[in-house]
Amino acid sequence: MVYSARILFLILLILPHFLFSGNDDTIKVLKKNTTTRFFNESQFENGDSLNYIGYSLDNFQNYTDRNTIGNIGQPINDLSYRPLFSQSGFNYSKNNFDNYFFSPNKFKYYNTRVPFTDLSYVIASKKEQIFKMTFSYNVKKNWNVTADFYRIRSDGFYLRQNTNDNFLALSSNFKSLNNRYYFLTNIIYNSIKNAENGGISDDSTFTISGVDKLLVGVYLKGAKRTVINRSVYFKQFFNFGRVSADTAAHGAIIPESRIILTSMYEDNVLKYEDDNPSSKYYSNIYFDSTKTTDSTHSYKIENEIAWKRLDNKRHRGLIDIIGAGLNIKHEFIKIQQRELFTLPASDILHGLVSTDRKDRVDTTSNNIIAGGELYNTYSDNKFWWNLSAKYTISGYNKGDHYAGAFFKKAIKDSSNVLIIKAETRLHAPDFMYNRYTSNNFIWNNTFEKMQESHLKINFSMSKYHLSAGADFASYSNILYFNTSALPSQYKGPIAITSLYLKKDFIFHSWHWNNKINYQIVPDSSVIRLPEFILEHSLYYETDLFKRAMRMAVGASVFYTSAYYANAYMPATAQFYLQDQKKYGNYPFIDFFINVQIKTVRIFFKIDHLNYGLSGTNYMLTPYYPMNDRALKFGVSWRFFD
Repeated sequence: MVYSARILFLILLILPHFLFSGNDDTIKVLKKNTTTRFFNESQFENGDSLNYIGYSLDNFQNYTDRNTIGNIGQPINDLSYRPLFSQSGFNYSKNNFDNYFFSPNKFKYYNTRVPFTDLSYVIASKKEQIFKMTFSYNVKKNWNVTADFYRIRSDGFYLRQNTNDNFLALSSNFKSLNNRYYFLTNIIYNSIKNAENGGISDDSTFTISGVDKLLVGVYLKGAKRTVINRSVYFKQFFNFGRVSADTAAHGAIIPESRIILTSMYEDNVLKYEDDNPSSKYYSNIYFDSTKTTDSTHSYKIENEIAWKRLDNKRHRGLIDIIGAGLNIKHEFIKIQQRELFTLPASDILHGLVSTDRKDRVDTTSNNIIAGGELYNTYSDNKFWWNLSAKYTISGYNKGDHYAGAFFKKAIKDSSNVLIIKAETRLHAPDFMYNRYTSNNFIWNNTFEKMQESHLKINFSMSKYHLSAGADFASYSNILYFNTSALPSQYKGPIAITSLYLKKDFIFHSWHWNNKINYQIVPDSSVIRLPEFILEHSLYYETDLFKRAMRMAVGASVFYTSAYYANAYMPATAQFYLQDQKKYGNYPFIDFFINVQIKTVRIFFKIDHLNYGLSGTNYMLTPYYPMNDRALKFGVSWRFFD
């Protein structure tokens, strides 16, 4: 009743201000605001596209991933296979909280002619509250500073499901007026502080309708997980070229080549605590049977220098169309864990391990990675290509290599695009697979490098709201966590075919949006994926009150076919194989009302509307049921002044 009253209060507070403001003139519903744009790192460097702030109501009510382990802010169990590495270099472990995090490689930068503020707030059942804020300001025409904040707080439906997550980022971007110098920078702090319950302990109680979920037993009653990620990122661009003859350019240069300097410091802290490790949940206790206090720290310092040839605007044919780039990167890595096992003598002899303390082992390494690329700097027929390669010369990842080819063709016009990408990669195991030390798990492995190859094809027709794609992947020496939650390696090759189709139909005011993912895994012994992932929504969208308000009313459904979904191990924060039961084959149906009034968007949502009507198999991760029926209300308010 409390959260329902809060929702009603917010609705009554906001709506009258816009609908009955005393102005009888028609107010045009905004499509986008052109005073503020945002871009990623690649778009900033190349200036190839603009992203303006939009106001679409499509999918506005879906503010988070569905496939968590039961509560927002908890780890996300991937429904498609995501490799353990996405770029060349060192990686400690797979981060199953990554979708929540701010990170340098997926950061949004802004440029705005007026101060821009974006406030979002969601309130829902079980004290779920989400707050997001973006404030962006151009100190000068060519210099922007932005602050982003994101907070998740929720108790969840079951015991010890509470989450308390905070994410903060400060960023800036600058382009000199003469076009000689650019920079991007960000400072990020991500914090996860969640309770861990190990899942419900009695499935029979779970299947009985009407039982208070807080009375359902859970495996862990005193465990919690902490993840702290901090980083500082600074990227500089130095351009070289001739001064433009255009008087309107005011002496700005036309860049013909560029030197890029990139520096980053990253610090990760992983903690797991359990006040009762003797609860028989764990197979082993190696140190302390009264309290678990596992802790791992990883540090990484990166410095990279790169050179690129750019479009010099002369376009004299082959002499100008071929672009090239060279880069070399140094990574310094340090891992701190307690020493609980006998170290390989070779590690000590080669200086990889310091044993200056008896209760801790420090692992250090220095990666040196060299790379190059060839590409076209301009195109007369809307065809773009890129060939790239990287090789790790020394360090933990010595011998890793990557090669890729990228082709993009706009057909007839830019609204029809075909993209083909082929890549192959050899990569050392994430450090956690080879060496890990804790109160409940200890291992020291020497796994072989993992081989990955892809052929990706994507085609999109924006005019017809259509996109389709295929990913033909082959893996060798796959690393995974077995049914005992221990790391293992599968030596044979595994092929995965992923197909997707996204098509939105619009008939007058009716919208029927569809996304279908189809996954084929011939050998499912170590990779478990649902064959189908379906997302559909049907809604009616119209303008009201003399076009002062736009409203969409409808329903959506999310469905996965049944499969042996991976289980979750709280002590390592990793997912592992299980062969006991299939999960999925259950539709999650939501009802929603989305509203836009000027620069305000509002949603009202009944999440999991069919709770109690479609069976009780509403788990996406073993022992972790998804939420019951829940009321949710959210508002996004943007200010441009």
